[in-house]
Amino acid sequence: MRNNSRAAMARGSALLIVRLWRATPALASVWLGLPLLLGATLLPYYAAQRDLVDVAAGGPAERAWAETLAAVWPPLAVLTGAALLRAVFGALHEAVDAKLRDAAAMRIQADVHERALRVPLAAMDRADYYDRLQRAKEAAGGDLLGVLQQTILFVRQLFEWLGLAAAAAAADPVAGAVLAAVFLVSLAIRLESDIVKRRLNRDLTGPGRRSDYLRDEIAKPATVKEMRLYGTIYRLIGTWRDDMRQSLAMRMNANRREIRHGIAASAVQIAGLFGTVAWMAAHLKSGAMTAGAFVVVFQAMRQANGLSARMAFPLGKLYIQSAKLLDLTEFLRLPPESPADGADAASAATPAARRPAPGPLGRIAFEDVTFRYAGAAEPALRDIRLTLEPGETVALVGGNGAGKSTLVKLLLGLYRPTAGRVAWDGVGLDELDPALVRRAMSAAFQDFVRYETTVRDNVAFGRPDAAGDDAVIRRALRAGGADALERLPGGLDARLGLLGEGGRELSGGEWQRLAVARAALRDARLLVLDEPTAALDPQHETALYRSFRELARGRTALFVSHRLGWARYADRIVVLRDGTIAEEGTHESLLAANGVYAAMFREQADWYRGGAPV
Repeated sequence: MRNNSRAAMARGSALLIVRLWRATPALASVWLGLPLLLGATLLPYYAAQRDLVDVAAGGPAERAWAETLAAVWPPLAVLTGAALLRAVFGALHEAVDAKLRDAAAMRIQADVHERALRVPLAAMDRADYYDRLQRAKEAAGGDLLGVLQQTILFVRQLFEWLGLAAAAAAADPVAGAVLAAVFLVSLAIRLESDIVKRRLNRDLTGPGRRSDYLRDEIAKPATVKEMRLYGTIYRLIGTWRDDMRQSLAMRMNANRREIRHGIAASAVQIAGLFGTVAWMAAHLKSGAMTAGAFVVVFQAMRQANGLSARMAFPLGKLYIQSAKLLDLTEFLRLPPESPADGADAASAATPAARRPAPGPLGRIAFEDVTFRYAGAAEPALRDIRLTLEPGETVALVGGNGAGKSTLVKLLLGLYRPTAGRVAWDGVGLDELDPALVRRAMSAAFQDFVRYETTVRDNVAFGRPDAAGDDAVIRRALRAGGADALERLPGGLDARLGLLGEGGRELSGGEWQRLAVARAALRDARLLVLDEPTAALDPQHETALYRSFRELARGRTALFVSHRLGWARYADRIVVLRDGTIAEEGTHESLLAANGVYAAMFREQADWYRGGAPV
């Protein structure tokens, strides 16, 4: 474990330096070079001090002023020059530090955001993905700044320590060796406790996310409303408090161990300092060491001891946080658009072999498609054979958990089949350029996004190039049944949500109609609406059905719902049950077959006829 942890520290630090170099190569070169120059100035600085002390201690009192000045001037000039260089290099390094931190943090945070947007959607169905994302976000956020600061501080102190060790060794090799030994022993003691701390931080990621979720959930109006009604809000608070107490207890144990190790490391440093002083005093008395060498070694030992204690802190922090850099690097290395778990990765086409999407949208076919979620015992979809003809409107119906939303994500290329393939005009989606294919698609999802920006932005996210065309935005709002939002104060530029001043919160139905408007904005050849009426009242639901029929003209359209009223107007109805296609046909043919669809339709219709049992 210890060797693995030290390897993680070294690898994490190396990866950070590589990323710094790629982000700003010139700045990173100066950043690495200045500490080396700072450390190098210590050699002439302490050598000049030694010579000055020897001149002062070795000359007769009656020596002429001119003679004394001639002896003092050379080392004094060297000392002054070295001090000035150290001041200049130190000021430059502080300026470079700040600039490098900002540039690197921006670059790496952008990399995390970009990777999160490109990770396969199927990966987001696994809990461990969110643990990895949380650690990567922490590493790219405040933790990254901490790592950068500790790395910068450590590099500077390391070169300074090397300069002190070299100066002590030049005056007395034994003193230089003792200085190095004390540093290594004290550092090893401190890092021992950091191994435990690093492991604890990683183990607390999952519970920490749960505590954060509970903390945020308690503050939500919807949660407060429901918990007050049920009288269970304090149970939620109690769960959060228990999680926090457990986490704090584990952290306190680790902190106590860290304090004990810190005391032991300080004892080693004190023993090394006083042992060296006693040894040097004996040599000074015997004449084996000059006064100048004694003063230089004593000063170097004192500064090195203090520096060793200060270095242990950034190195310990770096030790903990550089492991998070490995989490960050692992996340950034997640393959984009990779095959789903269980699929044959070798069957996926390489980017070089991809071809553009077909021109006019032709037939879309599910060819013996099976899809299994990671860790699931059974497939969510099994042996699906389904064809969507060009310009056809298909209603996909079924109960909760039948696999409707999973089929939609496969159709849109957001998931890849575990077995079989989805093909456009006989060409598998894996063989097509996904960016070009998705330009031909548009969808309003069941779990639609509420963008707390302006009305215009909410619609224009469907097609950013249309953001400045008010007429196009208004047409999309009307198509989605959200044209009432045009009349808000501020019109299309009215701010929505409670993020910032002047925002207006919308109802669930209004947000959903905005999502449909966003889908309507795209000039797509395939249109998918996944449960688009779940939050709508009957009046707006009927209006949306009519709008969907208009939107579907000249396109292939798939409408997903467990409500069957509108399905009768589709060209074809596909019924899913337990991950398989139970039946398909027109409304009339399925009623005549008296199967799954007929039973579902009669059960829903009975509610409106007053015949449903209660």
